[in-house]
Amino acid sequence: MTENNPVKLQSIVIALAILYIMTFLSGFLQDTQFNFINYIFFALLFIGGIVLIKVTVKSEATGMTKWTLFMTGISTILLFIFFIAYDLLRLKGNNEFAVSLEALLYLITLIFWILVLTSMVLIIRMRKFDTNNHD
Repeated sequence: MTENNPVKLQSIVIALAILYIMTFLSGFLQDTQFNFINYIFFALLFIGGIVLIKVTVKSEATGMTKWTLFMTGISTILLFIFFIAYDLLRLKGNNEFAVSLEALLYLITLIFWILVLTSMVLIIRMRKFDTNNHD
């Protein structure tokens, strides 16, 4: 396995974590004229998830590492989809259903962070294994 492969995967996962933090913070702009920033950050998170999935599929990661990275990318796509649905319902005044979707967003967020942390641990292990095999 090349040294760049785990480093690239790790960089993408870190970028997704930072993007999610920015997405969360932009949530404070909801119900303001700057609400569009939410859409920008969720779109970037979505694109980052697609990139992670593509890089993971092409990578030499195997087993649990590949599955965890793939699911991390899927979770960003789900966050984007459910955010759009939530915001459309909220803006249309369907608050009861919007609240249910918001709860689902929090659940997906929890899963996302568990996957990010697990991905980081597995990538670090993959890098150590790769380094030990070259000695």
